[in-house]
Amino acid sequence: MRAPLALAPLAVAAAAAPALMGWIAVAPNRLLSPRVVPLPEGATLAWVGFHAALAVLLLAALRPRPAWLAELAAVAAAVTLLATVGLGAAGAVPEGGIARAAPAAGAWTGLLILALAMATASSLRGGSPAPSLLAALAGGAALGAAGWLDALSLAREAEGRAPEILAALVGHLGLSLGALGLALALAIPLAALSLSSRRVETGFLAAASAIQAVPSLALFGLLIAPLAALSAAFPALRAAGLGGIGPAPAVIGIAAYLLLPLARGLLAGFRVAPPELVEAARGQGLSPRQVLLRLRLPLGAGVVLGALRLAAVQAVGLATLAALVGGGGLGAIVFQGIGQLAADLILLGVLPLLALSLLADAAIGALAGLVPGGRRA
Repeated sequence: MRAPLALAPLAVAAAAAPALMGWIAVAPNRLLSPRVVPLPEGATLAWVGFHAALAVLLLAALRPRPAWLAELAAVAAAVTLLATVGLGAAGAVPEGGIARAAPAAGAWTGLLILALAMATASSLRGGSPAPSLLAALAGGAALGAAGWLDALSLAREAEGRAPEILAALVGHLGLSLGALGLALALAIPLAALSLSSRRVETGFLAAASAIQAVPSLALFGLLIAPLAALSAAFPALRAAGLGGIGPAPAVIGIAAYLLLPLARGLLAGFRVAPPELVEAARGQGLSPRQVLLRLRLPLGAGVVLGALRLAAVQAVGLATLAALVGGGGLGAIVFQGIGQLAADLILLGVLPLLALSLLADAAIGALAGLVPGGRRA
């Protein structure tokens, strides 16, 4: 697979953005607006590494080279861009000072362009951009662990809120897994019954489609009253954590939204098996359950995993809204940052959320690649 000329303008734009719009912005404190400052000399080596990686990306597009080389160069460019910003911030902010340094608009734009370059190169390779994006995030995390990003206000904010962020991450993961598990518990048996009953299939798909027409916040709100009434009528449910406010309405609402992609994917996967093979299996005396487990599921595993992949990423994204009904998770940090107009706080919620989504996509994508036909998922 060859990298096309489309990557060349991305390489040029990634180099031009920080040069034109700035690398670092410094504010005297959190209340005043930041201003762009020149890049200090201490970041020169990382700056050279950034442009060297972009040169490789440009050559990979013009020669052309294999797409994986362009993807690797884009990852290296993103990591060295972060290193340049981190080292530049250390030189721009006096040690022990209260000034706050952050990537300027040019640096953010460069990172977005490089993410687009990773996605373009990975699509040419025939794969998902999740591994390369995860590699870039891992590189940024390594820079943070090595102390290269300590001067950035984002790193200072993260250090002060580390326990809160960890608790929110664990809560978000629990919300996502709980909603996905509940959706699967409903979708799998209903999809299996739909194979033998057109009426069940019609009702299942109609209900799942109708839920998609309801705005997410409205659905969460509609669940508050009945769940509150149930918890009041049955104290055991309240003791188990089921109530009108909290994780319960969030998990139920998210699971409801996951039903449609799971329903379509499961039904399509179960029907990959040719009808003549299904009839032959029934003629051998296999029960509907055995036909499903031994024939339909193995042959349609790639399609089923594709639906699970989509649902898992959606679950991580929708769980952000759980904070609006008291469900916690990373959304609580994001909305807190929005309320305070604090960009660093918003990023502290968004970056782990992005990492979770990419991990879910990459993990299920890797699993799908191990089964026949899974790479089409």
